[in-house]
Amino acid sequence: MLLIQVIVCVLLVIIVGTWLSRSADMIAEKTGLGRSWVGAILLAGATSLPELAVGISAVVVFNAPDLAAGGIFGSCLFNLFILALLDIVTGPDPLLRRAQISHILAAGLGSILLGIAAVGILLAQRNNNLILGWVGMPSIVLLVLYLVSARIIAQFELRRRAEVLEQEVEVFQYEHISRQQSYLMFALLALAIVVLGVWLASLGDRIATVTGLGQSFIGALLLAATTSLPEVVTGVAAVRLNAVDLAVSNIFGSNIFNMGILSIYDLTYLQGDLWSNISSVHIFTAIVAMMMTSVAIAGLIYRAARPSRIYITWDGMALILLYIGGMYVIYRS
Repeated sequence: MLLIQVIVCVLLVIIVGTWLSRSADMIAEKTGLGRSWVGAILLAGATSLPELAVGISAVVVFNAPDLAAGGIFGSCLFNLFILALLDIVTGPDPLLRRAQISHILAAGLGSILLGIAAVGILLAQRNNNLILGWVGMPSIVLLVLYLVSARIIAQFELRRRAEVLEQEVEVFQYEHISRQQSYLMFALLALAIVVLGVWLASLGDRIATVTGLGQSFIGALLLAATTSLPEVVTGVAAVRLNAVDLAVSNIFGSNIFNMGILSIYDLTYLQGDLWSNISSVHIFTAIVAMMMTSVAIAGLIYRAARPSRIYITWDGMALILLYIGGMYVIYRS
């Protein structure tokens, strides 16, 4: 019965996630904000909401802030690992070679936020964390910078789009759909993906418990994989729509959104200082995520071709090796 529920839930996530990517592409066209901003902010927010719901439950119900924070940092690593997976399925032309170089902006902002989070954990471990009420100063900084990042990406994308339209004629794919219809479709599908994501996470937790993996490292990986399935599905769907920029910006935007989620966890955690209850091992996780982001940035700039007879580029291989190596070190910690 549990296996049937998992199969049904995964199939629904695939269907809803595919249409969610399509509706995000519609909004990008209708609003003129472009695929980079819509992917980094709207689509990333929608696909990351299951992590938000699961994390708040861990913080408020189970009083486990370290578990919630671990899920966020682990999600950042897995999101960047998804880039390598998408590179494999994207076809003969590499993923980062097809993507706009402007994604470096979102990737760089994500690295800044990851660095601030790592510093926040380090200061809290040394009892140097500043607190306003019950909220740590790193949370306030992360929340403000998330909002600033969304604004910067929007302004940059509008300016870049205006420059492109001076040289090229805009092509419309969704003229038969109104802006209001695209908004409604995206909102309903986002709600559905949140419900399905939370359901899938609970099923993953039950599987981990039934198989005896509940408190193990493998159990934690299983839970992280289930909550990140929406990002995988929407990314693959976007690539198949030939909306590579939507897929790539969704990855970098999800990591930016994840850092904003940490602030929300802190707001809902009333038992003390959230940052003092986060394990120092997550500093290492944040550093690995920053290293993986740097690899992706290098890939966007260098735009490597695929080696012959290999279905992945050097940057994709580097992302996979960093992810596996990072997970091994975390497991041994």
